[in-house]
Amino acid sequence: MVTIKDVAAHAGVAFKTVSRVVNNDPTVKPVNRNKVLASIAALDYRPNRAAQMTRRKKSGVIGFIADELLRVPYTFDLIRGAQDLAWKNNKELMVLNVNVDKYSIEGAINHLLGHRAEGIIYAAMYHREVELPQQLTPIPTVLANCFDASGRFASIVPDEKEAAREITAKMLNKGYRRIAFLNLNENIIAGQQRKAGAEQAFAEHKGKDCELHIESVIIDDGANERSVTRLRAAELIQSFKPDAILCGQDPMAVEVYFVVQSLGLKVGEDIGIGSFDDWDIIPTLLKPELTTMALPHYDMGQWAINYLLNERTDLVSQTAKFNLINRDSF
Repeated sequence: MVTIKDVAAHAGVAFKTVSRVVNNDPTVKPVNRNKVLASIAALDYRPNRAAQMTRRKKSGVIGFIADELLRVPYTFDLIRGAQDLAWKNNKELMVLNVNVDKYSIEGAINHLLGHRAEGIIYAAMYHREVELPQQLTPIPTVLANCFDASGRFASIVPDEKEAAREITAKMLNKGYRRIAFLNLNENIIAGQQRKAGAEQAFAEHKGKDCELHIESVIIDDGANERSVTRLRAAELIQSFKPDAILCGQDPMAVEVYFVVQSLGLKVGEDIGIGSFDDWDIIPTLLKPELTTMALPHYDMGQWAINYLLNERTDLVSQTAKFNLINRDSF
């Protein structure tokens, strides 16, 4: 096994210089840094992280508790945003997936405490309120895509209302006048705030003869949710006769595409369609490609880890802006 002393001998520098390079010490002279990096590559040296943790007062580990985050692909960007910045700062991101059925939050926290985590990011699958164990309180902790009503932790959540206001205003400004918004379950925060945002856009719009119809097409049966998107889209196209349909999320937009095409209409010509989330490859697989509001998951992951890296203690409640991805569906 190649050791730090082997790298030092190969580079012609002191082994402490190698250690400083490995730990991203900015005071190392560029010429020495380049020598060490070249030797590390030539010898295929791998730092012993366990030994580093033993020597350091800080572990270099940041915990990421993913509350069912791995169930849907678009939430992976929360982890990716945090991971990219962790690597740049020579930190290890330890990701633990939890859910109510199998892996407990308390178990994840204990695991991270055992690894001397310097801080913890707690991220939820969707925008919601969470109640977290008291054992987190002494540890620097920040929440992403969720918030703690008690105010114990800083948090960042997506700006759902502004996203809906922006895409609805975009439709109105392009000349659409009768917009049907097929919303998410309005028992969840995203559904409530997106409804408010669409209504705000109509209230701000100065045009006449505009009409907005909003309804939830995700039915909560208690234990499960079911979609009536296709049924209601078909009925509304016949009765309300919208010139544009806004969908609560991209998979719902796929269903509306099917309905529109089955009725002999063309998306982007006879009827415009917009959506939310920018869910993986769905928007670009559809033809015409779907205009949608991209969730700011990557940015939230970066903000959360920056909060910990900067050792902030202010209990802020931050919002992150969606990004309007303009394509051809309206």
